[in-house]
Amino acid sequence: MSSNQHPKPSSYSRRMSATERFSLAINELYRYNIVALAEGHGSITHKALQDAVIVAAEKNPGARVRLKSFLGFSKWVDSGLAPVVHEIDTPHWDCFSERGAEFMDTPFDALHGDAVCDLYLIPGKTIRIVVRVLHAAMDARGLQHFVKDIFRVLRNEPPIGSFSSLTDTEVRLRFQDSIQGQPVEMECMPILQPSARDGEKLSYVWRRIIINKNIGNMLPKMAVFLAQHARAHSAGEVGFTIPVDMRGLRTDVDTTANMTGYLRVKVDSDTTARSVMQQINQGIKNHLDCVIPPIFKWVPWIPMSILSKDMRNNADNLLYEKNKVIPSGGIVSMGMFKSEDYSCPQFKASTCIGIPGSVGKMNVVIMNHPEHTEVVFSTPAAFNKNGQLDRLIEDFRRAMSA
Repeated sequence: MSSNQHPKPSSYSRRMSATERFSLAINELYRYNIVALAEGHGSITHKALQDAVIVAAEKNPGARVRLKSFLGFSKWVDSGLAPVVHEIDTPHWDCFSERGAEFMDTPFDALHGDAVCDLYLIPGKTIRIVVRVLHAAMDARGLQHFVKDIFRVLRNEPPIGSFSSLTDTEVRLRFQDSIQGQPVEMECMPILQPSARDGEKLSYVWRRIIINKNIGNMLPKMAVFLAQHARAHSAGEVGFTIPVDMRGLRTDVDTTANMTGYLRVKVDSDTTARSVMQQINQGIKNHLDCVIPPIFKWVPWIPMSILSKDMRNNADNLLYEKNKVIPSGGIVSMGMFKSEDYSCPQFKASTCIGIPGSVGKMNVVIMNHPEHTEVVFSTPAAFNKNGQLDRLIEDFRRAMSA
């Protein structure tokens, strides 16, 4: 199939959940995308990649959706238009920070019917493939599913695909009677001290680091490290959101949709990595990832202009001060990297990482490899105006390399 051909739209559509609508409102405050970066070597061409994307997207129409209707009637509908692959040069981007990656600054304008996903092929001695998606339309595991299907097509294997229209709300509702207790309530402080913003527009920075050994149980260790770092400069409560993939755990379905529940864990001064895992396991046992926030009853019926305006007006207090709404950070573990999942005859992957969405006080994405560990930190730029994030990363590097 040539890259200028597009299959007709299928009958696929999915109701927009309150979670997705909330994410769309965050995108109006500042772009809220999920980004996957695969690095490797080979000779893959723009045409080969675009053709594979077309086939994979036909089997995963959630990658081709456009937003239709309004308020609580909003839904994602298959457009038949596959994500576009752009071939670009990035001579000033080293893939370890946002510097030189201006192509990532382009927002997805879903409210005006634009695409929700695109790809970038960056040739060179090291070939890089970047896949971006609007978080309101897809979560990290959904993006991972789609990317793996692209490489299945490139290997001449049948893609797994997904036509599921299930929403996270529908899954949560199934388990309301199984929920025991309530999410832990905390007045969470930031991990870092913000610099003066002087009316500057909100923006985010990110940093990627490599630790030259495979570190087990990195997620709970990260939570403890960040909490200790926060308490070195301030007193207060520290807590994190931990995403829980409902695929397989709560429902046996492959989907590109948002199918992520969230747990909150509290990290006190005497909390250990083991007790963090105990909190997570107990939260899952108690089905706390299925809790539906009370505001989500109203989110579908609040006009987007009002929802995003409220977020914008409260952003400074929520991002830079102690509060009960936004935790100190979010931590995601993507598991163990398997080169074969992201490789094909024309491209041998050496790594695939996730770049966190631009949201909250701090987000961390972890990818383990057999012989090293890759971590990406993301935080509002005010938390690194004087090098605060960079110093935290150096402290982390020393702690993990010891």
